[in-house]
Amino acid sequence: MGTDQASVHIVGLGHHYPPYINGFEDIEEYLAKFCDTKTPAVRKLLQVNQNSGIKERPNIISRGDPLFNRSEPPTISELDSVFRTRAVDLAVRACKKAIAEWKGKVSQITHTVAATGTNAGSPGYDLLVNERLGIRPEAQRMLLSGIGCAGGLATIRTAATIANEATLRGRPACVLGFACDVTSTNIRCDLKMTSEAPEEIRASMALFSDASAAFVICNSLGLKGNKNAVYTVLDWETSVIPGTQSDENCLVDPLGFRSFMSPNLPVIIKSAVIPLFERLIARDAWQLPKDEQKLAATDLDWIMHPAGLAVLDEVKENLDLQDGQMRASFDVFENKGNSAGPTVLIVLDRLRKMGDMRENIVACSFGPGVCAEMTALIPYRG
Repeated sequence: MGTDQASVHIVGLGHHYPPYINGFEDIEEYLAKFCDTKTPAVRKLLQVNQNSGIKERPNIISRGDPLFNRSEPPTISELDSVFRTRAVDLAVRACKKAIAEWKGKVSQITHTVAATGTNAGSPGYDLLVNERLGIRPEAQRMLLSGIGCAGGLATIRTAATIANEATLRGRPACVLGFACDVTSTNIRCDLKMTSEAPEEIRASMALFSDASAAFVICNSLGLKGNKNAVYTVLDWETSVIPGTQSDENCLVDPLGFRSFMSPNLPVIIKSAVIPLFERLIARDAWQLPKDEQKLAATDLDWIMHPAGLAVLDEVKENLDLQDGQMRASFDVFENKGNSAGPTVLIVLDRLRKMGDMRENIVACSFGPGVCAEMTALIPYRG
């Protein structure tokens, strides 16, 4: 697409993981402190933990943190305090990496769009991040909530919409987007839920890690000669899958956030991917020359939110993809696990560093509701 006036570009990407690393053996030791590890629910959780395929899960808290090892679980108020300090620091670090790659000035940022599914309060954590970064008070800010693992692509969709609107007004737009989710702090809440409903498996304790990821999106008026953009954002789709509201949710509890993921999720997600993709294809989202055939799923690199190995395997098989077409998603999940909203942005970052990208890329993520996000991109072509 080049740098014509209709273009919207990701000009900087960055992510940051916290310092504490928890392997699968750490969960067993921790659970033994607070519950009977011989109950069917806990034994099943430990089995999921052993077979997750994840090498390590970065967490914002250490297993020895006094707040999470006392007899009484921390309250939601205490978890909020942890998020507004440690998680904000995590987000600031990711944002600084994205801004550094962009090579622009913080004073040039016109808008910020943030997302989280693991904090609720006003003012939102995005204001705290903006202040730490020194972003102008008059920069327009938006905080997305209630979308969980879909947060990363929802921030791209929102940022791209803002940038396109600015183009129509003849104004430059430099939008800083970021997502930060911290799930490790909910472990005592998860244990309480396990004791209350032993028939339900709380796999989140075995799959999730903490992270933040960020990007800068510019319209062509905001590029100002920058030839180092990473991706061009072409189009997007978003949808709520009817009849699935009870299959994934994350609700506030006095001890944190009560998260639930149905065993049906891999099948639900697999079934929803093709309709989203077909809607993008129907309106020529990748803007192919008229003499070229329509794209098939097997023609693209897929940035799939790595909700779990079962989800990745189901989608890969359903789309008949080759091993390399979802390589970045598998790589991120196997090395760091599922970090909720930021993860799909981390996969985007990982793909470009792996090299050999295909000419056309599609990114897809899902969150509570079940809501879905899909984005059409291409590598930046200058």
